[in-house]
Amino acid sequence: MPLPAKFLARLRRLPLRLRSRLSGGMEGLHPSKLKGHGLTFVENRAYVPGDDPRFINWPLTARMGEPIIKRFESSRDLVLWLVIDPSPSMFLGDPVSPLRWALEIVGAAMATINATGDRLGIIVPGDARMPALRLAPKRGRVHALQLLERLVERGPAVLTPESWTQALGHWGDVGHDHRWWILSNGAGLQGLAPLMKPIAARHRVVWFRPEMPHLRRMPNWPDPAFPPTVELQTWDILKDPVVKMGAWIKAGGA
Repeated sequence: MPLPAKFLARLRRLPLRLRSRLSGGMEGLHPSKLKGHGLTFVENRAYVPGDDPRFINWPLTARMGEPIIKRFESSRDLVLWLVIDPSPSMFLGDPVSPLRWALEIVGAAMATINATGDRLGIIVPGDARMPALRLAPKRGRVHALQLLERLVERGPAVLTPESWTQALGHWGDVGHDHRWWILSNGAGLQGLAPLMKPIAARHRVVWFRPEMPHLRRMPNWPDPAFPPTVELQTWDILKDPVVKMGAWIKAGGA
């Protein structure tokens, strides 16, 4: 179900809008857990056999009377996967649908990725009528805008556990320390939890769930039973998610 042209034009402006909000807050956003050569000094520690002697801190070694090594933290590119729930209820809502809310978060993700030169990929499950959409992580504004436009061309899909299995494929087995953002109101997440458990053990997974204030008293969708390693962020759907995302990232959420 294509979205209005004015909305797409606004999304095209989001990278510049969010980049100014996050000015000065991007450096050091995603250090690697791997330790070794790098630009960021971590600590001095005692030398142990096998350490590279090139990293001996000679002035401190002279003062301490024993070899001291300078240890650095190596940084590497961030890989961000956006996992979008296209179930029918995501397309419904007034004045804002959960899908439109999710698209604004996609725009915010585009801004952070473009600002840091990292890679962005997308996974959207499908059904018998519509195949799954999987775009491998790449860098660049052109890729991000193409990704977004492919997303807004999608229509609703009736999801099953097999839908998620097909959509995720082998991507969850690749790499370590990636970011996985699940954008869903919870309606179409049944069957995803078993697949997400091993992914959440190797990567950081956050579920962004829109909350509709006028529907707070209505029954929730069935609990997807995600493992506790999946972080939940519940945000008011009527509040600008770009502003919310900026504050969350500055607070270390990414």
